[in-house]
Amino acid sequence: MKKRCLSFILMIVVALIVVGCSSNNNNDNAKPNANNNSANNNVVENDGNQNDSGEKEQVTVSMMVHWSEKDFEKTFGQHVKKDLPHINLEYIQANGEEEIEQVFAKGITPDIHMGSISTAEKFDLIRDQMPLVEEYGLDLDLYEESMVNTLKDQSREGELNALPFIKQGYVMTYNKDAFDAFGVPYPEDNMTWDEAIELAKKVSGERDGQQYHGIYPDRHAFLQLSTTLVDPETDEPNILDNQELRLFLERTEAIFNIPGNLPDMDIDELTDYMYNGIGTDTIFDFAMYPSRANANGHTWATAEGGLSFDWASYPVWGGEYPDTTPNELLNALYVTKQSENPEAAFEVIAYFMSEEYQKWAVATGSSTPLVQEGIYDDFGTELEHADLMEDKNKEALFLYESAPTPVKSKYERTSVLETAYRLLLEGEDVNTVLRTMDEELRGIIEEIKGKE
Repeated sequence: MKKRCLSFILMIVVALIVVGCSSNNNNDNAKPNANNNSANNNVVENDGNQNDSGEKEQVTVSMMVHWSEKDFEKTFGQHVKKDLPHINLEYIQANGEEEIEQVFAKGITPDIHMGSISTAEKFDLIRDQMPLVEEYGLDLDLYEESMVNTLKDQSREGELNALPFIKQGYVMTYNKDAFDAFGVPYPEDNMTWDEAIELAKKVSGERDGQQYHGIYPDRHAFLQLSTTLVDPETDEPNILDNQELRLFLERTEAIFNIPGNLPDMDIDELTDYMYNGIGTDTIFDFAMYPSRANANGHTWATAEGGLSFDWASYPVWGGEYPDTTPNELLNALYVTKQSENPEAAFEVIAYFMSEEYQKWAVATGSSTPLVQEGIYDDFGTELEHADLMEDKNKEALFLYESAPTPVKSKYERTSVLETAYRLLLEGEDVNTVLRTMDEELRGIIEEIKGKE
C-alpha cells in the first residue's frame, strides 16, 4: 500500500515538473517575438495590420495623382515597393476636375489624393489629418511654417486637411550670354521687381544677330502679394480697390513696355505665350526668366543646346511686402474621408514627408518643405547632367520662404488675369483693365451661381 502511494505521488511530481518546464519554454519563445515585432514596426504600433506571426499584413493603398503612370512609378511606386513592402500602392490618374468626376462615377475613391484643399472640398474628400499626425508622431515643426499655416488657414475650421509634400521652388534663371553680349553685370540675389525691370532695359535688343528680350512677366508674382480677386466673406469681386492687384498690373505693364522685350507674335499667340509660360527650349530668348525652378530642364538645355545659365533669387516686391516666393501648394497630400485604410494611407504620406525620401527628391532637383540645415546639400546630384550643378548659385532657389496664401472664396477665378494680360498687350491702361476684370468676374460668378 505504501509503495503504491509513493509511486502515485512520484508520478504527480514528475507531471508537475514537465508542465512547469513546458510553460517556461513557451514564455521564453514569446519574448523574442514581441521584441522582434517592436523592432520592425514603424513609429506607431498597428496590431490590426499584423498577422499571427507579427508581420505586417499586405494592404493596398490607392493614390490619385495628375501625373503619368511613368512619373508616378518613378516618384512614388518604386520607393514604396522598396521601403514599405507591405503596401501595394495603386495608381489612379485624374488630371482636372472633369477626369476626377469620371473616376468617381466609376465608384473609385482614392485613399490618398495629391492636389489642393479646394479640390478636396469640391469632391467631399475632406478629412482632418491631425488625428493621424498625432498618432504617427509627425513633427510639423520640421516643415516650413508658412506652408503648414497656409494649409491650416485653408482648412477653414482650424483643423489640418492636407500636408505639404513638395515646395514649388521659384528662381530667376538668367542667360549669361545675353549679359555678356551687352556688357552688363549679371543679376544678383535679393533684387526687387523694380530693380529687375530696370536691369531688363539694359539687355533688351539685338546683339550679333541674336534678339534678346529683357525679362519674362511671370504671372505667379501675383501670388507673392497674398491677395484675392474675390472677397471670401462676401463672395463679391475684390478688384477695383485692390492695391496689390494694381501693383502687379502696373509692373506687368512696365515689363510689356520695355523696348524690344516682346516677341514678334500676333496678339492671341503673344497673350498665350506671356501668360501660360514657355518651355526650356525658348528661354534662350530671355535674359531673365523668373519662374518655377526647373533644374532638370535647365541642365538639359545647357548640355544639349548650349544654354549658359545661372540663377538669382526670384524678385521680391520690397517696401511693405515681405520677401517671399509664390506659394501654390498644388501638390499637397491628404488621406481622403472615404479611405478604408486611413492608417496605411497615412503611413505612405509620412514616408513621403520623411527626411530619407525628401533627400532623394532634392537630389533629383526638387524643392522640399523640410527646413533642416543641410537638406539641400545634395541638390541635383541625381540629375542626368549633375556635373552642371556644381558651379550654380543653388542657394538662390532656397533663399526665401513661400508667401502666405489667404483663404479664398469658392468663386475665386484667376483666369481673368489672362484677360488682363491681353488688354495690357493691346495697350489698355490699368484702370480700364481693372474695370474689365471686375465685369468679367461678376459675370462668371453669376453664371456659377445660376448652376448651383
